[in-house]
Amino acid sequence: MKRVAEVIINRPSKKLNRTFSYIIPENLSFLQVGWRCIIPFGNKTEEGIILSIREIDTSTLNYSLKDVKSPIDSFAWFTPEMIQTALWISSYYFCTVVEALRLFYIDKKGIKTKTSFQIHWDIIPSSMYIHTLIDESVTEIYEEDFIELFTKEERKELLEKKYVSPYELIKAVHKDPLERWISIDKEFPVNEKRKLKQSQLATYLKIHGDLPLHEVEKAGFSMNVIREFCKNKFGHLFYKNKKTYSLIKKEKENYCYTLTPEQEIATSHIISAVDKQKYKGFLLKGVTGSGKTEVYVRAADHALSMGGMVLILVPEIALTLQMVDYFAKHFGDDVVFMHSNLSKGERYNNRMRIERGDSHVVIGSRSALFMPFKNLRLLIVDEEYDSSYKQEETPRYNGRDVAKVMAVQYQCPIVLGAATPSISSYHAAKQHKVHLITMNHRVFETSLPHIQIIDMKQPQAVMQSSIFSDTLIDLIDRTIKENKKVILLLNRRGYAPTLLCKSCGKTFKCPHCDVSLVYHKDKHRLQCHYCEAYFNVPQNCNVCNGNHILFLGKGTQKLEESLNEIFPDARIARFDTDSTQKKHNAASILNDFRIGKYDILIGTQMVAKGHDISNVHAVGIIDIDNILNLPTYLASEQAFTLITQCAGRAGREKTQGQVILQTYNPEHNVIQLAAQQNYEAFYNTEIEYRKALQYPPFCKMMKITCFAKNYSQVKEKMDNIYFWLVKDIQLEQELHISLPYDEPVKKRKDTYYRSITIKGKCLIELKNVMKQSNLFLENGIIIDIDPL
Repeated sequence: MKRVAEVIINRPSKKLNRTFSYIIPENLSFLQVGWRCIIPFGNKTEEGIILSIREIDTSTLNYSLKDVKSPIDSFAWFTPEMIQTALWISSYYFCTVVEALRLFYIDKKGIKTKTSFQIHWDIIPSSMYIHTLIDESVTEIYEEDFIELFTKEERKELLEKKYVSPYELIKAVHKDPLERWISIDKEFPVNEKRKLKQSQLATYLKIHGDLPLHEVEKAGFSMNVIREFCKNKFGHLFYKNKKTYSLIKKEKENYCYTLTPEQEIATSHIISAVDKQKYKGFLLKGVTGSGKTEVYVRAADHALSMGGMVLILVPEIALTLQMVDYFAKHFGDDVVFMHSNLSKGERYNNRMRIERGDSHVVIGSRSALFMPFKNLRLLIVDEEYDSSYKQEETPRYNGRDVAKVMAVQYQCPIVLGAATPSISSYHAAKQHKVHLITMNHRVFETSLPHIQIIDMKQPQAVMQSSIFSDTLIDLIDRTIKENKKVILLLNRRGYAPTLLCKSCGKTFKCPHCDVSLVYHKDKHRLQCHYCEAYFNVPQNCNVCNGNHILFLGKGTQKLEESLNEIFPDARIARFDTDSTQKKHNAASILNDFRIGKYDILIGTQMVAKGHDISNVHAVGIIDIDNILNLPTYLASEQAFTLITQCAGRAGREKTQGQVILQTYNPEHNVIQLAAQQNYEAFYNTEIEYRKALQYPPFCKMMKITCFAKNYSQVKEKMDNIYFWLVKDIQLEQELHISLPYDEPVKKRKDTYYRSITIKGKCLIELKNVMKQSNLFLENGIIIDIDPL
C-alpha cells in the first residue's frame, strides 16, 4: 500500500479544475493535506497543493503514477479549515479551486526556478573556512549569496568536493529570510592596539554575545566600524535564519476604562458565547460614538485569556491603522495586521507571526481572512455593511459572508458591528437568525449630531459660492474660529469630472473606456478613473476645432481650491485616492488632522468611515445626489449609510456636532430619514420596497457578464448564454432572468461588457447545471454571486 496524494495544480485554468494523483515517496512520508509541493506535470515542473491523501495498492493500477518531487515549505501552508474555506468559496462564488486557494497566498505569480545550494555539513571538515561565514543552522543559500560569500576558486572547490550541491528552487516560494550576524573572535587579541570604536564594539559583543547586524547598528556602531572590525580579524560575520518582527510601534499600556451600561451588556453577551466555544452570530448595532471598539477589545481580551486567537476585519486600510492603534494600546505586539499596502516581505513576516503563534490578535482588511489561525475563538466584522468587503476581481467574494462561514468552521462567535447595518443583516436579526445587541447612546452622553438640509436649488442658499451654501460657509468660519475641526465630504476625486466644448457640445471621453475624462489640476492633465490612462489638456476641440473648453462639475481638488479662496488662513488637507497613493500617506494625513495640524479635512467617502477624531465639530456633505442616482437597488441604502456615517464623525465628545447636508432633492425620503438619523424608519421603508420587487434579502442574485474586444462578439456570447438559460435547461426552481443589457460603463480598457441578472430563492440548482455546461468553460465570462 502506498500513500497517494490528490494534488491540484496551481494554475487557474478552468480545464485544470480537478486533482491529479501522485505517489508520496517514503522519504516524504511527513507530507499531509495542505502542503504545497513540487510535482512533475507533463514535461514541466509545477506547483501543487495536496487536497487529500488516500492509501491504495498501486500494483493493481493499469497506469503508473509519478512521485511528488519535494515540499515547498517546511510546514503545511494550508490548515484543514483553510482548505474547507477555499472549497466553499470555489463552490459558492463559482470560481476554480485554485482561484480560491490563491487568496491564501502571499505571492500568486506562479512558479519560476531559481538556483539554490544545499550545504552538506556532515561531510565538511570542521576547519573549513565555510564555518566562519555561515552558521550550521543554515542548510541552503541562494545563488547570489553563494557568489557574494565565496571567491571563484572557493566556489569551485566547494562544488568539486560536493560540500555544496546546486538545485532548482521555486522562486515564488517564500523561504524564511536570512540575516547577517556578527561574532567576536575566540582568539581575540587582548593587547592589540585598535581604534576606540572597535574596542567599544569588542566590549559590547563580549557582554551581549553574537548579535544580528541591525541590533549592533542600532547600538551606535556603523557598518564601516563593523567591516574594519572583521577585516582586522577581531570578529566575523555569519548568516542565521531571521526571526519574525513586530510592525507594532506602540508599547502596551495599562488603562482603566469604565464601561457604560450598554457596553457592559454587549460585552457580557459576547463573552458568554466565547465561553461556550460554539458558533453564534451577533449584530452589534450601535450609534456612532457608542463605543463599539471598546466592546471588541474586552471580548478579544477574554478570548485571548482562553488561549485563542481573534480576527477583526475592517473595510479600509485607514481604518485598519486606527483599529491597530487602539488594540495595540491594550495588547502590544500581540497584535498583527494585514492589508494590501504592506510589502510582500511584511505580509510574509506577519503571516509567519500568526503561523508560529507570536501574535494572536489579527486586524486587517479582506486579506486578513486568509491567515493560518490556530484556535480562532472570536471573529469581528466592523462596519459590516461596507461594500469594500466585496472583491471586484475573481473570485468575487464578500469578506463578511466568508467570515460567517469561517465562524461556523472554527465554531466560534462572530460579531457584525455597525451604526447602520446592511438591510440584509438587520433583516436576519429581525428574523432571529442572529442575536441583535443595540447601543443607542454615545459614550459621553452627547446627542447625535444635528443635520440641517440645504436646498441648493434656492438662489439665496448659494450667494457666496456655487459649491458651498452660505450656511455651510458660516458654520466652517465659526468652527475654525473656535479652534475646532471640519470634515467635508464630496464623493468625487479630481478637479472637474467633465470637459465640454461650448461650441459643439462634445464631451471629452477616454478612448479606451466609455466614460468622461476627469481633469486633475495638480498635474494639469486629463485622467480616466477606470483605466488610469492620462492625456494632455486640449487647447482645441478635436471635432469642431473650437477653443472654448468648459470645465464642468466639481471634485475634491476643486473643493480644496475654493476653500483656500474663501478661507486663505485655514490649514486644509485632502484625503482621497490621489493624495494617499504612497504607502504611509493615509496614516500621515489622518494623524496630522488628529493632532491639529489641519483645520479642515476634505475627502471622498474615505473620510466618512469610522474615524474617531476628537474636536470635530462640523461636517459638510457637499453632494449626496450622485449616490442616490446610482443604477443599483442598493442606492438608497448606500446614500443613507454614507450620510449617517459621515455625520457621525462630528461631536463625538462633549458638545453636539453640526452637519450641513447639501442636496438638490431635499424632499427625497432617504434624505429626510437620514437627516433624522432614523434607521428604523428607513429600514421599514426599504424592506417593503425590496420585498415588493424581490431583491435581497428576499432572493439570491447572480450576474453573468461577458466581455470581449469586439462588441458583436460579446453580444453573441451573451445571447447564447441567455437562450441557454431560458430555453435549453429545465429547473425545478423558478428564476427571474433579465434580458441582456450593456453595463453602465459599456467599454473599459478597450473591452466591451454585457450582462444578465438572475434572481431566485435559491441558485444552487442553477450553479450545478452551469458547472456541467461547456459554455462556462470559455474565457471572457464573469460570474458574480450576490453582486453589489
